[in-house]
Amino acid sequence: MTKVGLDTKSYRKLFDEYYNLICNYLNSQTRDWELSQEIAQKTFVKLWEKREDISFTTSAKSYLFQSARNTLIDHFRARKNFTTHSEAYTEQMEQVTEISVADDGGMAVTERISWAVDQLKPKTREIFLLNKQEGLTYEEIADYMKISKRTVEYNMKNALIRLRELLKDKI
Repeated sequence: MTKVGLDTKSYRKLFDEYYNLICNYLNSQTRDWELSQEIAQKTFVKLWEKREDISFTTSAKSYLFQSARNTLIDHFRARKNFTTHSEAYTEQMEQVTEISVADDGGMAVTERISWAVDQLKPKTREIFLLNKQEGLTYEEIADYMKISKRTVEYNMKNALIRLRELLKDKI
């Protein structure tokens, strides 16, 4: 294995030559064009980040397709983990919101939850409330806010983690 090292011109040539092919390959695996483009972009970003130390044991094409495949697998693993954790947090939050009894300090649990939601960043709070209060799906929120579904998922994950931290000792 010899280090190749990519300059801007070589990188651009690889991108121009293989980006659409990789998108098409990924789309054949996912049937989701937007996701396919996102994974292809991540693949090329990784390539650029490793440009100094890159070494091809096979052709550049084989390397890129294998890298795209691995990036796609990583994406689905992360998504599976996110979904598992998100469902657990959502279930916990739903159980907590059903409780409306006052605690020793006189502050009702629902007030504590409202306080914690108010502590979220504005965009994250809006996404959280659209989902939990308005009942919108992640896709509907993405369409409404003109953002990607992945951004909605990311913000919901962060909201649930932050709320759990804020409410850990309070409920």
